[in-house]
Formats: sequence, structure tokens, C-alpha cells
Amino acid sequence: MPRSPPRPAIAQAVERALYLDERISVARELQAAMLTDLPLSDHVEISALYQPAADDHMIGGDWYDAYHLPGAPVSDGETSALMVTVGDITGHDMHAATIMGQVRSMLRHATLDHPPYSPATALTALDAACSVLPMETSGTLVHARLDPVHGSHDWTLTWSNAGHPPPLLRTPDGHVNQLLEHDVLLHRSLGPFDRTEHRRPLPPGSTLLMYTDGLVERRGHGMDAAVAQLVALLARHGNRPLDEVLRRIGNRLAEPAPEDDVVLLAVRTPSTPQPQRW
Repeated sequence: MPRSPPRPAIAQAVERALYLDERISVARELQAAMLTDLPLSDHVEISALYQPAADDHMIGGDWYDAYHLPGAPVSDGETSALMVTVGDITGHDMHAATIMGQVRSMLRHATLDHPPYSPATALTALDAACSVLPMETSGTLVHARLDPVHGSHDWTLTWSNAGHPPPLLRTPDGHVNQLLEHDVLLHRSLGPFDRTEHRRPLPPGSTLLMYTDGLVERRGHGMDAAVAQLVALLARHGNRPLDEVLRRIGNRLAEPAPEDDVVLLAVRTPSTPQPQRW
């Protein structure tokens, strides 16, 4: 009959388990604190979904962010520009969650400190800071700005992509485009360089969807098939309320026990007002 381990060994095992549980709890709380409330707007519809990895030890560096840029409303019935970000810091531990918090805050400062708030300028400044600071920064992100076009119901999308999965843009007719333009990922060893940005007009009622790779990456399966399924889901259901759209996508694509965190962020521009019938 095997002996029971000595009581000191049991006590040490319990103490270690409690210590690990506490570290996981702290990391989860840190990660949750980074997922701030979305800005309120009477015009733009915005929604986000975060799904943690099934394994509590797999603490990811996925995050989203959204905030209005400084300035008064453009005109009556319009709103100020909106900045949105989705990112993924490499790693699945407390260190990744800590770096994620630092990068998120640094990108906010880089954006707001460089009027007129170009996404590429902000990412270039973030690269410069990461190249000199003692941070093991590595990851991907998309940083985008949505601007109302004065005197019309159209908007403009401007974005810069640091090696992140391409955002999807759904127009009101149900057509979905992948925004494939991108630069290299964020990594301190690559050094600072000038990021590029790209611009697209957004017809009224357009939907922008940004996500992290945990949604479409599967061990032993190609990513292209999952992205194609994502495109089809957005095309078919993209006219529904955004909360419902994200739930449908998450339920269909995210694994029941995901190995990685998943972040989804969607923004829809206002639809053209329908003429009144008398």
C-alpha cells in the first residue's frame, strides 16, 4: 500500500496551488481592467466580445480599445471621430497581460499626443518607444480611425495594420471585403520605421469587424477556411444588431474550449435616414 506523502509536502503543494491560483486571478483581473467600457454614441453602433481561453493558465494578451477623439461634434446630427484598436501581445502568461496593458496605454498616449491623430503616426511613435524601452514587446494590432464626412451621411475609415489578421468591411448590400493591406508586426527588435496607413470610404450602414487570431486559428487546420466562414457569416448576418452578430460569430467559429483568447470588435456607421411617408 503506497504511503501518504508527509504533511509538510502536502502543505507545500497546497500553498503552491493557492499561489498559482492567485497569480492567475491577478492576471485575469488585469486583463479585464484593460477591456474598458465602450464609448456611447447616438450615431455609431459599436460592440465588443471577449472570450477567454478555456485553460485558466493560458492568459492571453488580446485586447480592444475604442474612444472618441478630442473636439466638438462636427455639426448638428453628427459626431466626433472615433478611434478603435484590436491587438494581441505574444504569450499566454502574466507577462503577456502586463505588456498588453503597457502597450495599450502607450498607444493611447501616442495617438492623443500627435494631432491630427493619424493611426500610422501613432503606431510609428509606439514603435520608436518600444525600440528603446526595456520591454519585450511582440505582437500584432490594427489601429483605425472613423471620421464622419461633413455634409453627408458617409464616413471615412483610415487604418494601419501591424501584422494583424485583416479586418473585414461589410457594405449595406451585404458584400464583405478583407482589408489586406498591412505592415510588419510590432516587435522591439525591428526598430522604428514609418508605418503606412490606408483609407476607404464607408457608405451609410457599413460595418467594420476586427478580431484576433484565436477566432480563426485551429491546430491542424488552415486559417483560410475559417476566415472564409467568418466572411460568410458577416455577409449573411451583418445587418442584425451588432451584439447579436458577434454572438453568432463567436458561437459558430470559437471552439467550445478555445486554446486562445478571442476578441471581436464591430463598428457600424449610421444608415441613411428613410424619407418620411405622408
